[in-house]
Amino acid sequence: MANCPNCGSDYIQLTKETNISWGRAAAGWALFGVVGGAIGAVTGEDRNINACLDCGTSWKAEDLYKILQIIKNSTGESLDLAIEEDRFFMNEFIVELSPYLDEISKKEREGKRLIEEAQQKSVQSTATGCGAGCLISFSVCIGIASSTSGGVLLLTLLIPPVLGMLIGILLDSVNKKYNEKKKQETQRRVEIIKREAEEKLRNKIRIFMNNYY
Repeated sequence: MANCPNCGSDYIQLTKETNISWGRAAAGWALFGVVGGAIGAVTGEDRNINACLDCGTSWKAEDLYKILQIIKNSTGESLDLAIEEDRFFMNEFIVELSPYLDEISKKEREGKRLIEEAQQKSVQSTATGCGAGCLISFSVCIGIASSTSGGVLLLTLLIPPVLGMLIGILLDSVNKKYNEKKKQETQRRVEIIKREAEEKLRNKIRIFMNNYY
């Protein structure tokens, strides 16, 4: 970025430092698309740190870029950090809105976890159906082998695998329908969580803008 987010100076240099003093929280902000979707890429290598040679503030270009894009997409304000009033606006936005942005990130992670759990249960249920069919087939084969002799044995031993396969397919079909229903319910829950978090953020942005102006 062309100007320091703290003092507005353009006397800046790139360093390979890993410690930053400004904007660390921005790295965790994922916004569901509520304030404009994907925040685009930043020119330069992510490991590079900007350092202000006037006030000593250090920051990652990506973090500052994210914050300015979030502000632009959610409030319509394009900030010039060389202007003190714009820097004040940005810092007030961060202080007021950070808890709501953090909450959205937490809800997003929670939603991903719920969906992953639903998918894992679906895979486990499918394996259960196949396993049950094989177990039934094996049990029937043992019963037939112990009670049948001669040429009839070969013919009758063909029946259990077919029976087991059909039972497995039936159980898989039932499990698939049930799991699909559960996945849809989980997806609806995630959508509700997202909408609630987004609505809280939008309300807070409206309050912030009204109070600021």
